[in-house]
Amino acid sequence: MDHLFAKEKGRLGQYLKLLSAKSIYQLPDNLDSAVEYVASYKLEDGEWYMIRDFSNRDFFLEILKNPINSCDFPTIESDAVENLEYICSYQNQNEFYFQRIFKSRVLRKHRIIDFSKEMKIHETGEGIIINSVPDAVYVRSADTLYFQKLETISPIFKGIEKLYREATKEEVENFLSKKFIRLTGDYDASKVGKANRHRLAMANDTLRSLNKDQKGKLFKYTNQYYPGLEYDGKSFSIGSEEDLKNLLFGIEQRYYTTPVTKEKRVANSVKTIE
Repeated sequence: MDHLFAKEKGRLGQYLKLLSAKSIYQLPDNLDSAVEYVASYKLEDGEWYMIRDFSNRDFFLEILKNPINSCDFPTIESDAVENLEYICSYQNQNEFYFQRIFKSRVLRKHRIIDFSKEMKIHETGEGIIINSVPDAVYVRSADTLYFQKLETISPIFKGIEKLYREATKEEVENFLSKKFIRLTGDYDASKVGKANRHRLAMANDTLRSLNKDQKGKLFKYTNQYYPGLEYDGKSFSIGSEEDLKNLLFGIEQRYYTTPVTKEKRVANSVKTIE
């Protein structure tokens, strides 16, 4: 039987049962032409990356390891939508479909004018907009994960960002010379380590997709969550690998506040920000 689950935010968040006996997605018909993930390769429209032998990867999910029995999962509460990270649809006893839950995909209670048949006004409840195409598909029989954007699925598959390419020396130097960065001490491009080069390559792609206003909001958000990273309203003071890592986490919007205890945390870990 098919089942739809939702994963709560946070490392300790559990999977909750949404509904059963309902197929949400269709398996894309072009997965046979998927290409092995290589960060330097840019997909054509409609193409998919794939990662074979996925069950042997460090970022393989626990829910993918065992047979699915919906009785093992608690049923979701109606007010839980704000604390959900992604949905997972288990279909045909073989396929797992994943979709991130962005704020833009969460519906609030509101009234709409319905143009579908006869024009009328009706109220809608809270809900999640389901995309026509999932963010990722895992096919158990093939032990293969399919996806189109690594940066989209990295909060689902913790650690998968390690596959992302490293920024080149020139890209690191260009990034550190940007107006929103102020280098201090003897820190420079030569001291940027492997982990930060991976993060920097992803952050570069993120920044290219944002306009000036969005970048300004992103920098204010980073300063709000990590005030220990000196910011004068124009640039961040970067004098160490830790400083750069914290800035890159901000650009990737990894900081969040727990809804109950109001703790500020870094996504993908349980580290509390003082």
